[in-house]
Amino acid sequence: MNELTDFIDKVYREPYSLFRNNCIHKSLKIRARAEELGERVDLICCLSMVPVRNWHNLRIIKFHVYTEINGRKVDVSLDPEHEAKYCKNSQKKPIMPVNVSRLKRKIGKYLNPATYQRVLKGSLKKVD
Repeated sequence: MNELTDFIDKVYREPYSLFRNNCIHKSLKIRARAEELGERVDLICCLSMVPVRNWHNLRIIKFHVYTEINGRKVDVSLDPEHEAKYCKNSQKKPIMPVNVSRLKRKIGKYLNPATYQRVLKGSLKKVD
């Protein structure tokens, strides 16, 4: 776990860039590393309410992605310099979070040809 914590801190300190190193890129890096180490990782996609300090804490709603490792939220989208300008990562309030990893597992379960086969009528039938 110490190795993962050090990696998360390293990713957190990487400079934020809207196009090259945003919340999606950072979350996917952490997810890949945690899966290598055998941790249970979920990728969460949501709308997020973000207070912006420079605009008198005006709240904006934007698309956001973060990871959950063993049920613990890990949000490292903004680096320390950007946190000082906008808001801390912990202050972002998720709205309508969707666990993309769980959704992928559920859909993949129903589309797995080893488990299900198509019937002539177009419905799915479980094969024992």
